[in-house]
Amino acid sequence: MQILQFLSILWLPILFSNAYKIAVPANLIDEINPVLEFVDFRVQVIPYETKPLWRIKQEICNCLALGASAVILPEQYEGHMAAAAIVQSIADNTNVPCVSLHLSPPTRPSTHLHPHLNAKSLAVAAFIKREKWKDVVVVFDEADELLEVTDMITAGHFDPDSFSSQLVRLKHGDDYGNELKHIKNKLDRYRIVINIPLPRALHFLEQAANMSMCGVLYHYVVMDMDLVTVDLDSIRGIEDCNITSFGVHDVNSEFIEDVRQEIVHKSSIRLPKKGVPYTTSIWIDTLRLLIRSMKSIHIWEEPRCGETWKAGSDIKKKFFETPLSGISGDLHWAPSGERSNYTLHVYRRKLTYQKFAEWSSRTRRIASSEAVVIANSTEKLTLEGKHLKISVYLEAPFVMMTSNGSYEGYCIDLLHKIANILKFTFTIQKVRDNAYGSKESNGKWSGMVGELQRGKPRITDSDWFKFMDPLSTQVWIMTFASYFVVSVAIWIIAKISPYEQFERDEDSGQYKPVDNQFSLRNSFWFTVCSLMQQGSELCPRAASTRLLTAIWWFFALILISSYTANLAAVLTTRRMETPIENADDLAGQTKIKYGTLGRGSTMSFFNESKIETYERMWQLMSSSPGLFVQSSKEGIARVKSSDYAYLMESSMLEYAVERDCELMQIGGLIDQKGYGIGLPKGSPYRELISTAILRLQEKTELTELKEKWWKDKSVVCEQPKRKDQDDGESIGGIFILLVVGLVLTAILVIFELITTRKPSPAQSQVIRHVNVIPTFTFDFFK
Repeated sequence: MQILQFLSILWLPILFSNAYKIAVPANLIDEINPVLEFVDFRVQVIPYETKPLWRIKQEICNCLALGASAVILPEQYEGHMAAAAIVQSIADNTNVPCVSLHLSPPTRPSTHLHPHLNAKSLAVAAFIKREKWKDVVVVFDEADELLEVTDMITAGHFDPDSFSSQLVRLKHGDDYGNELKHIKNKLDRYRIVINIPLPRALHFLEQAANMSMCGVLYHYVVMDMDLVTVDLDSIRGIEDCNITSFGVHDVNSEFIEDVRQEIVHKSSIRLPKKGVPYTTSIWIDTLRLLIRSMKSIHIWEEPRCGETWKAGSDIKKKFFETPLSGISGDLHWAPSGERSNYTLHVYRRKLTYQKFAEWSSRTRRIASSEAVVIANSTEKLTLEGKHLKISVYLEAPFVMMTSNGSYEGYCIDLLHKIANILKFTFTIQKVRDNAYGSKESNGKWSGMVGELQRGKPRITDSDWFKFMDPLSTQVWIMTFASYFVVSVAIWIIAKISPYEQFERDEDSGQYKPVDNQFSLRNSFWFTVCSLMQQGSELCPRAASTRLLTAIWWFFALILISSYTANLAAVLTTRRMETPIENADDLAGQTKIKYGTLGRGSTMSFFNESKIETYERMWQLMSSSPGLFVQSSKEGIARVKSSDYAYLMESSMLEYAVERDCELMQIGGLIDQKGYGIGLPKGSPYRELISTAILRLQEKTELTELKEKWWKDKSVVCEQPKRKDQDDGESIGGIFILLVVGLVLTAILVIFELITTRKPSPAQSQVIRHVNVIPTFTFDFFK
């Protein structure tokens, strides 16, 4: 024997009778009776054998003869669609009420408590319009989900010129890495609608978090209405994800919590920690509404197959008239027999998962109720424990890079102070295209502004060779070449010079033989110790090796000083004399060219200005793109090397003038603008960071930072004695000196060989035969 599977909420037959007998599993009804008011109902389980479809009709007719007065079709009946159609047909012919737990029955429409088929699509479309999104990515799997997506786009009546959507179909399996990479790198979009079953949606979100696709910019809309019942805090990595979803009830209401507690404590039905699953809500409300309808009707006779049951019409009428505040919301019916005037509750997760608003089927709009606004206003926003990614543009004194690859400057100190107040950590990355940002022809922004819009900076590979930045590539190559040449030269000269083969005994005055300490390995070690300014036990004896060593030490002294201090050429103190006093003078002459940074607020100011002087200046600059520079450093270099005026922001200009005696500021401020910390549009952290900055301002810490980075390290410019004073020596002189030292050393060692051509007897014991070219490997490891 086998239990009939196509009629039950749990794949079992459910038939209500006027004798209050229900053909459902006894243990299930016993467990939920206290919740569903099943006090007067008895249970009868009707088994059947797997037989042809005609036998199903006989089984149903037998149930009706026993007093069954309602039929409930199950939520899922794949594989039994023909059987479900037969049952519904019998119910229609006998006028027995038939209620479906399935949203869209395969045959003619039947009564059900589900919201309209496109309710979720309408709600998602309303949410997208409310948020004013311009583009979305819709993730789906099956054909039914694609139909809902199509309904959503159609229902939104989006303007195709200002809104675009991309569909991404997931492959079977639990690995969505390829699809996520496609969304992140190819589509470059951050609003994602997920219309897949809940288990797969959770896997999708978890993998998205692992790929750094969570944060302020990314926003996910999950269409499955059971997400609100999931404990998202238990899922690793998605605590920073912005997630919006919908549900048929308010999980925070006392009524829902009371119902949930009743079911949990008085039955073995397993429910989530919060709320009631959507399907459970529908079938519990269906049972409650049928029971209340039948209780109010006095039934005189049982239904019979082949006859129209008069009491059935009364039950159906009562079914639509009986008021019920169900788990799925208050029940209202349209004349067509469909549920109407229902509400979908909108939930959003930022810090916690809270009700955000409500979508009404009557208005088809999303609105925040007063209770929701009050509840959300009490939610405390915090940055404590979070890790932020900071995009910076290198511009002294705001952000500068030290020789060891770390960052310093006014903004870095300010960032550390804000982080100490708000208790967050951060990672700093330099902006990829090395620009502040300007709006391009396609409507997108470049530079730091563009990275904020795109949710970047992204984590990039670390530069392991930042320590080489203080010296140019040519200098490094020459340094390593010099190191090799000098090391080999010391080794050869020590082999040739007889004075490295013996030493004089101070007591006896006689020469005694000693081992040559400058093997090839020791020669390389000796030079590198000198270069690193470290001591060495080796000490040259001959005058030739001592001369070369002295030259090498001097070379190392200058090179290391230049490296550690980033030595620049000594600048003259001659000030520029110019007839230019203001912007009008600059615009009225043609001898001195002028320009701005190629991208940034200064260039945008001249581009957008309606003042005649600035318009003329912009026309000149825009007609000669070469007048724009890629960095302020380049602009300052052009000012010093040619007739060029660089237009830059006052704070940067003040910093440059304080440190360079060749520069001077001409005229006053052209425009006044403040500085700020850029955040993505709609960032919830704007108020927190603004408050932290105000606290620092009240404590005068911002003034202290300004003094530290602008004034404390400034230089005092003295009047030069001669106007034609030359520039300082470049670092290349030490390489010339090193070459001269090598030549002198070679001459000196030849002189040593000549003077020792006839050695004394003591020396003869030492100087026997000098092998100038020994076996390299043996000598190196000697």
